Amino acid sequence: MPASTLGQRGPTEHHRREQIIEQANTHFRLYGYRKTSVASLAKSIGVSSAYLYRFFDSKQAIGQAICHSVLNGMHVQLQEIVESDLPPIERLRQFIETACTLSLELFLQEGRMQEVVIEALQNDWATVDQHRQDLQAQIVALLRVGRESGDFERRTPLDDVAQGILLALTPCLHPVLLEMHPPEKTRQGLHVITQLILRSLMP
Repeated sequence: MPASTLGQRGPTEHHRREQIIEQANTHFRLYGYRKTSVASLAKSIGVSSAYLYRFFDSKQAIGQAICHSVLNGMHVQLQEIVESDLPPIERLRQFIETACTLSLELFLQEGRMQEVVIEALQNDWATVDQHRQDLQAQIVALLRVGRESGDFERRTPLDDVAQGILLALTPCLHPVLLEMHPPEKTRQGLHVITQLILRSLMP
């Protein structure tokens, strides 16, 4: 995703940019997105707010950079499963379980990081749309391998199946919905959903 779409300015590779993101990451986890100001970030780094605005045009732009980094980290781990040598059925099972586990860790265990993602969801940040697109593309890749091997049915349009799976997994991937139930109950529900998904894909 181009830096310009995230409200970033100046050189893409600069030690100050990295320092701002690192410090904001710490502040968001400790104090939450809403209680962190550009002024407090600038002060913690030892620069002026005006200097910070040379790299980001707003607090939201900083939030988007962090949100993009965190969600991209999830994407990278899931991609390893997509590209693994596991049988298609086991590959999809692990993909679903890992997506849920990573979401639980991020939204319920990583301090107040869920505030950033909730803000992104409520305000339609580009990073959230990109995350959904990445997840759907990975699911499509998994389904395509399963169809080529004969493990998955081929009647239903591929994109429809991928979108249906992503919708079924929403309760396990959304920060607000995850907070509504204990993690163990979420994992139990995920097991049921996974079994239903795999049965529906049988040829």
